[in-house]
Amino acid sequence: MVVGLDIGTTKICAVIAEMIEGEAPNVIGVGITPCVGLRKGVVVDLDSTTAAIKDAVQKAERMAGEEVQSAVIGVTGEHIACLNSRSVIAVNNPDHEIQQHDLNRLLDTSKVIVLSPEREIIHAIPRWYSVDGQNGVHAPVGMHGARLEMETHIVTGLSSFIQNVVKCVHIAGLSVDGTVLEPIAAGESVLVPAEKDLGVILADIGGGTTDVAIYIDGEIYYSGVVPVGGNHVTRDIAIGLRADTKEAENIKLNHGCAFNAPGEEAAPFEVDGLGSAKPRLLPQKVLTQIIEPRMTELCMLILDHIEKAGCEGRLPAGLVFTGGGSRIKGLPELASRVTGLPSRVGKPSGLVGLVDAVGNPEYATAAGLVLFWNRYHGHVADQIENKLFAGLFKRIKEFFTGFGRN
Repeated sequence: MVVGLDIGTTKICAVIAEMIEGEAPNVIGVGITPCVGLRKGVVVDLDSTTAAIKDAVQKAERMAGEEVQSAVIGVTGEHIACLNSRSVIAVNNPDHEIQQHDLNRLLDTSKVIVLSPEREIIHAIPRWYSVDGQNGVHAPVGMHGARLEMETHIVTGLSSFIQNVVKCVHIAGLSVDGTVLEPIAAGESVLVPAEKDLGVILADIGGGTTDVAIYIDGEIYYSGVVPVGGNHVTRDIAIGLRADTKEAENIKLNHGCAFNAPGEEAAPFEVDGLGSAKPRLLPQKVLTQIIEPRMTELCMLILDHIEKAGCEGRLPAGLVFTGGGSRIKGLPELASRVTGLPSRVGKPSGLVGLVDAVGNPEYATAAGLVLFWNRYHGHVADQIENKLFAGLFKRIKEFFTGFGRN
């Protein structure tokens, strides 16, 4: 079994799936719990985050009828950074036939980059290979060549922020199988291969941030974070309508609209205003006038990331929204108008079993963590194992060094 654990700003979501070789992951348990212990993907309250993780996992365990001991966790936040690194090696086998150990050596070479001491590599994902100058090779094992080159998408994050998330999981009684950048995980569950091949940008709207991932030629090309999320919309509504946060969130979910087509009329809605003796009845266009500017800002920031990545004109498959914040009515229409890209809302797919329980956009990351692990678990497990052994040997060395001083 594998557990995908989405540790978000507003919720913790756990998905338990059975892995059967050659088949799609089988979802057998789902649990979701509100969380207030994170802000923009960063832990600000260990106790409440840990309690929410425990609760979400226990709900999933009860549904699955199984206990779990470990999880694949998602990480996000404004501290995340990415780059595409190129590395090259000589194929020194006697017959110049490329073997798996050559790819492993090439991947290790790609990770040799200059990083500040407080940062660590989260992912090193191969994008493509080149054999003797022939670009676009995706499976070079077995081919013959003297020079092997690779482009790798490398994602880094602040070690302290990642360690705090991992600590919460450990305190909750789980070990960590691996850490995965959340937009990459979400991309596994909501994007189809044809979109990745053509060029597509994914925007996973969370509570505090929106995670962005760009895919070109079938592989991840760019990843980043926009500091605007669903909580900003909720706060705008609370201020604009003079309502408390809980009431504003309910209004957003039940009546929120980012774009009204000309001539479209929606039913009015009620607001229990602060200090008001009775609810007020307001036209829906008032709510749209509050939500539309914030969603327009989000779309403009997504365009900034497209420009930063140098991908203008390279995304014919358009923009795919997912995450809980993507459920606002009219968002794809507004995004298409602002960005000029075809837009849609993506829901998780590629799973079997309790698919109805994870069929909404807010489950995209947790479901994607399971799918990502199913696809890449060998590479991720090796990286985690190496980190664990490196830490173990460091602690042993420190112990004996201190023992010698005594």
